[in-house]
Amino acid sequence: MIQRKQTLFLLLAAVLGVVTLSLPVATLTAEGMTVGDVYNLLWVDTLHKETSFAVWPLFAILLVASALSLYTIFIYKKRMVQASLCTACMALYLAWYVALVVCSKMLAPDAANFHPAFTVALPAVSCILCFMARKGVIADEKLVRAADRIR
Repeated sequence: MIQRKQTLFLLLAAVLGVVTLSLPVATLTAEGMTVGDVYNLLWVDTLHKETSFAVWPLFAILLVASALSLYTIFIYKKRMVQASLCTACMALYLAWYVALVVCSKMLAPDAANFHPAFTVALPAVSCILCFMARKGVIADEKLVRAADRIR
C-alpha cells in the first residue's frame, strides 16, 4: 500500500532539507559593523575573503537526514521500518540544531553577534513533517493489522 500523505510529508521534508543545504544559515557581525561572516552549511565566508570549513558537520547531518527522508518513501512495504526511519530522521534534525549551537559557540563566542537566517527554521519544519509521516505510517499499520484480523 503506497501511503499518500506520508509520501508527501517525507518528500516535502527532503525538499526543505535541500533548500536549507543551498541557502546561507546565519551571519556573524563584528562590533559596530553591518556586514559580517556568512555561514553556509559547508563553509564560512569571512570578510577577509577566507573560507573556513569548520561547519561541515551541519552539512553532513542535514544531507544524511534529507537522503534518509527520500529513502523512507521507497520502503513503503515495510511500514514498521519506515516508522523507525522517520524517528531517525527526527533525531537527525534535532541533532542538527545541537550541532548548530556547538558550531556557533565555537566560531563566535559572543552570541549577540550571531544572526540566524530564516533557513534555520526549515529543519524544524522538516522534523514536524517527519513526525506527521510517522504518525500516518503507524495508522496505516494499525489499519492493515485490523483488516488481517477480520479475515
